[in-house]
Amino acid sequence: MLRRAEFWGGLFWLGVGVFVTWQGWLLELGTLHEPGSGFVFFWLGLFMCALSLSITVAGARGEGPLLADLWRGARWRNVVMVIAALIVFGILFQKLGFVLCSLALLLFLMTFVDPVAPKLSIPIALGASVGVWYVLEKVLLVQLPKGSWLEDVPYLSWLAG
Repeated sequence: MLRRAEFWGGLFWLGVGVFVTWQGWLLELGTLHEPGSGFVFFWLGLFMCALSLSITVAGARGEGPLLADLWRGARWRNVVMVIAALIVFGILFQKLGFVLCSLALLLFLMTFVDPVAPKLSIPIALGASVGVWYVLEKVLLVQLPKGSWLEDVPYLSWLAG
């Protein structure tokens, strides 16, 4: 039981579910007709607890792979590259802005981590970056960083807001 991946994964998500439920409770539930700010979090946390309990029970019964089997054959070089790319993304996010950072991240992932032909990776990265930016910025009205580098470029400083 203690060597099963599902058991430990289920316990981890049970802890996350309990935390989400507790935080939802602290934010006030409200009523069904007038939900409070914690209403969705509370019920989502309970749902997470129920699902994670079913996974934990399955792991306790001895079902599923062993914990050691999950890491066998892992491509650690790729894992390290993805973590490094995400750290660089976080560092440069404000300076370069959402579109440039996400474009660079996607191109890096599709070129070095899991190679894709450039005729496919470039349009996908461009479309995904600009598409997500458009939905978040223009449709959902979420303010994303445009990049402080634009302030130094003549005729483009108006884009930086």
